[in-house]
Amino acid sequence: MTITRPQASALAVAALWASLSSASAQPAEPAALLRDWAAANSACRGGHGDDPATQDACARRDTIDARLSAAGWCYGRPGDPGYRRTWQRCSGGR
Repeated sequence: MTITRPQASALAVAALWASLSSASAQPAEPAALLRDWAAANSACRGGHGDDPATQDACARRDTIDARLSAAGWCYGRPGDPGYRRTWQRCSGGR
């Protein structure tokens, strides 16, 4: 089967469109990531600093934090005290 140049171009555009569509299709709320972050944060803050399990929990929390941030989620707003911070969709300025 031979593919013509217009067909190849159409296939390339379709593949690009599909990849862009799936990349931008994020869940409205990454509930699983938020639950995992809360569990890791609890283990990190509640553990002993020299315990490898605590260090693993803190590293896991930091990794999830980065994933949430990359997905457009922010932990609190600038100026919020730590005890008032919650995960929320980032606003335009943040």
